[in-house]
Amino acid sequence: MSDTPQQGIEALRDPAISLRAYGQLIDQASGDARLYDPHAITHKLQETIVGYVSEPPRTEFGQVKWLNLLGYRQGGKSLTAELCGYVKTAYSPGYDAVCIADNRERAEYLHQRVHYCHKRWPEIIRTGTISTREVRQLTFENEVGGKMRVLTGDGDAVGIGQSPDFFHGSELAYWRSAAEQYSLIYPSMINRDHALMILECTPCPMDAPSAEWWMDKCRDAQRGHGRDLYAFFPFWDGKLNQRPWPTGAQMHKEELQLMELYGGKGLTKENLAFRRLMMDTDPKIRRNPDLFKVYYPFDDVTCWLASAGGVIHPSLLKRHHARKLIPWQPPYMEYEPPEAGATYVIGVDPAGYAARDHAAFQVLKCYDREWTQVAVYAAITDPIPFTRKLLQVAERYNHALVGVESNGVGAAVIALLQDAGLKNLYHEKAYKPGIAATSKSINEMLSWLQDALKDELILHDADTVAQLTSYRHDKSTERTANSEALRRDGAGRGRRERHHWDKISALQIAVTLARRAPTRHKRETLDNVIPLFHEMPYDRQRKYLDQVEKSKKNDRRRRRASYPRRRK
Repeated sequence: MSDTPQQGIEALRDPAISLRAYGQLIDQASGDARLYDPHAITHKLQETIVGYVSEPPRTEFGQVKWLNLLGYRQGGKSLTAELCGYVKTAYSPGYDAVCIADNRERAEYLHQRVHYCHKRWPEIIRTGTISTREVRQLTFENEVGGKMRVLTGDGDAVGIGQSPDFFHGSELAYWRSAAEQYSLIYPSMINRDHALMILECTPCPMDAPSAEWWMDKCRDAQRGHGRDLYAFFPFWDGKLNQRPWPTGAQMHKEELQLMELYGGKGLTKENLAFRRLMMDTDPKIRRNPDLFKVYYPFDDVTCWLASAGGVIHPSLLKRHHARKLIPWQPPYMEYEPPEAGATYVIGVDPAGYAARDHAAFQVLKCYDREWTQVAVYAAITDPIPFTRKLLQVAERYNHALVGVESNGVGAAVIALLQDAGLKNLYHEKAYKPGIAATSKSINEMLSWLQDALKDELILHDADTVAQLTSYRHDKSTERTANSEALRRDGAGRGRRERHHWDKISALQIAVTLARRAPTRHKRETLDNVIPLFHEMPYDRQRKYLDQVEKSKKNDRRRRRASYPRRRK
């Protein structure tokens, strides 16, 4: 190794080059040893991981971004990340690569695969190790490489005093407390501009220990918070997730709907054949068919549907998941422009200065038996810019009726709206603007939201539907930030984890307003009726109307009754 030129070392350190040339592993499909190929069992998933480590994207400040990857089962996420960490560590003096797996068994099994690759690396370019008896780590010769180790989510962590160059979190949703451990990991990496981080997991039911944290982490990454980078892969990205379609078989109604929704995105009949196989043979999925879309996701919204941790029953969300939802682009999105003559309401969930929660509002277009989501805003912001945006949107949507939660920080937003002369501010009672969140009203608003989800509501925003999936009626259970910091419960947690249910609070208020807004009916047109003056010139219209009026006069004359005089 000492004779290898620097250019050769750089190539060996690059997983896009060295893994393809020298890496060996057991092929999932055949069970035989073969050279590593990122396209052997996946279309893009493994290539994305290799490409990230090879040429990591950077922020505007030059810091390496951190990859958050949400994908399907058996796609080789964890092993690919570890193999990339292996080549970086083996040829980078002093390099520190750390992996935390969900439990000890997986940690040891994962590192066995890395040892397998190391032992079959060409001896002439293989970096020597300090010891041959290492099981859960590899310590390379100091002048050539660094050290890679694997810990467990049961208790081990990387914290103060440590500074990893490469961190890999495997199956985070199954860690005992990912929130607590990540809070230890984050400070050790935040100031390291070159440090790589890969966090990966499948979606999972909400009864997993850290499922809710992982779902929130994916949403943060999707919104581009901090150094986070996001990647999602549906199950048809996996080349093993397909089977021949049975000859002469017809697709079921649900399969036809899935093809309509996802056929243009890559779903094939062969993938649906795999779905049939798993739903027939996997005992857990057979008992609960909704779990298929959790472990083998179609998209990153419905993959959380079978997670029964929320208060919104999955059946109420089924028709919304079946719609073609639009991905959220913060902080503000419009799904429909204003419609002349339509009635609009805006539900507002405000936030105070330097708040950790989002301020949000939802705009609904209200017709009889149809309330359509037409615009959404959500961001961590202060009351003044938030109110300014709210005023702009309210005026744009026909001077919409605006309802603001009046508790606490809502008083500031209401005062700003009144000072700005908002024309249509909702008053709960005379001289009492806004809607107070009381123990009675929050339960009522939740019930009205559930009714609306079943009947009137039409949603466009994918993030709103995702929040509904995990919503836990936080208004009835939340504590102040100070009390959360002081309280220590049995799980060893202090301050509660930050949740993104801001849009749901705003939606509940919007639904409350929609119930009380003036009822309007849509103007219906009959397809089999031709409009009277369709493409008729003006002079012909006048001539036609004159003829109609003359005909009416003649009819009145003809209908006039005559009575004979009776003689006395």
